[in-house]
Amino acid sequence: MPHFVDPDRDAFRQFAEKAIEGPVQMLNLIKLRERAAYDDGREASGAEAYKAYSAASAEFFEKVGGEITWRGVPQFPVIGPRDQVWDLGFVATYPSKDAFLQMVKDPGYQAIVFHRQAAVLDSRLYCFKTVESDGAFG
Repeated sequence: MPHFVDPDRDAFRQFAEKAIEGPVQMLNLIKLRERAAYDDGREASGAEAYKAYSAASAEFFEKVGGEITWRGVPQFPVIGPRDQVWDLGFVATYPSKDAFLQMVKDPGYQAIVFHRQAAVLDSRLYCFKTVESDGAFG
């Protein structure tokens, strides 16, 4: 099964071109490597490398108005493949799709994203737009 760490160029281009108004929520599902895969050979666990990424990316995240609105540690896959388990999940809310794009294109952010790439074995990132409900789901 393929692993996904970074968006491919086509998916990123399509996302950038998509018309999405207002705040967006980005659902992140992360599977960490047991040992980080740093190109320079430094030693760290995947969890340690992800912690380094989180600390280093905080200023870029906050600069665009990002906020973690939910986080959790998955316990059991009730629906879905049981061999596809995640180490952590969280929802990051941004004031707009463009704020997210601004963050990931920031040269400072790009200079520290190697921590995430070393830490993550597999991931999923889904963009959601909040919708008002009339009381019924959907």
